[in-house]
Amino acid sequence: MRRLFATLLWLVLALAASPRAQDFSAGSENAPAPANVVVRQSLDPQTGAVIGQRVALYVDVLFRGDMPRPPRVSLPDAPGLQAFRFETQGLTIRDAISGEPYVGQRFEFALYPRRGGQLEVPAAAVTLLDAHGDAVGRAQGEPTRLDVANPPGVDASQPVVATRSFRLVEQWAPEPKAQLKAGDAIVRTITRTAEDVPALAMRDLAFPAPAGVSVYVDPPDVDDRSDRGVVTGRRVDRVTYVFERAGRFELPPATQPWWDLGEGALKTETAQGAAFDVVAAPTATDDGVSLRAALAGVAAAAALAGLALLVARVLRRRRTSAAHAEREAFAALRRVCSNATADAGAVYVAFSRWRSFLDPIARRSATEAAAGLEKALFAGGERRWSSADAGEFINRAAGVRRSAPAERRPADLSPLNP
Repeated sequence: MRRLFATLLWLVLALAASPRAQDFSAGSENAPAPANVVVRQSLDPQTGAVIGQRVALYVDVLFRGDMPRPPRVSLPDAPGLQAFRFETQGLTIRDAISGEPYVGQRFEFALYPRRGGQLEVPAAAVTLLDAHGDAVGRAQGEPTRLDVANPPGVDASQPVVATRSFRLVEQWAPEPKAQLKAGDAIVRTITRTAEDVPALAMRDLAFPAPAGVSVYVDPPDVDDRSDRGVVTGRRVDRVTYVFERAGRFELPPATQPWWDLGEGALKTETAQGAAFDVVAAPTATDDGVSLRAALAGVAAAAALAGLALLVARVLRRRRTSAAHAEREAFAALRRVCSNATADAGAVYVAFSRWRSFLDPIARRSATEAAAGLEKALFAGGERRWSSADAGEFINRAAGVRRSAPAERRPADLSPLNP
């Protein structure tokens, strides 16, 4: 009897000495959190959000007593929501629950609703780690609901920019007042910056041009920067116009609508465009030109020929680089579409990058092929985007790619005449 009592006492003491193994026992994602772990989810703002507005999702993971190691936190995909988590350190927090001290970390996700109505924010998945970084258990938060309004006048079928600060700047090189002749080119640069909006959430701008003007669109430069929790998205679009003949040409404006969260009003920023008078290129030397001027013209022509050869070499390298980048971008799009989940948001990000390498004709075809993807992501359709949809979409994209001649597939400048 005494031996049995000693054995039971030893078991009790052994269990009491190893609470972490008990609390952190592995379980399924749907299992309740261990007794010494609390996961809380909250939204900011909790109400009054509109399409395109950044909504902060805070996930607090608290441990009773001490935290062996910061956990890993992820957020499952949700229809109608784009989620970003910028690589920042988690915020250490402390709290008291039922008189017991808790310590842990707060993780922040940026949510961007892409349709109106009531959206469900899924429960965050938490992987618990021991002091060595090994996974020892799972926990999860609680799903929350987010009511999203569609502001009056906003086209929800397109990416919506909702922010308190938006800026659009247009630049020309050379300036519109410069003297131009047939064969000359001019570069238009449009820079958009928005507070709490990622650059990829800004719509593609249209750059139509009148007959007699060729248009070459560069892939956009996108840059998201975080400063003290405030993310600023910056997108730079560059387009080159080549004037093929003499005449007066008007290059139309480009517009970006946005919802001003501070004033609660729909606004539009406009790149005004410009008009250009282009003269015919000189074709022959006048009889009255002196020999010195003629010789100077020959020297200038030789210099231009050398410059043209140099530019041609640079452009050949650029076309080769652009073709390689386009192939890599399409391969990345194919990999995303072949994923078992094939999330519509991830597919759209990969598609936008690949499309940016196409010339205007192929880009229009690609945009038409992505109508179903954009509808599922932005238009608030009830049917979820599926892996079968992704398979059909990549086949259509591959068809667009095959129909575009390889020599003009990347959006690049054509060779210059020496």
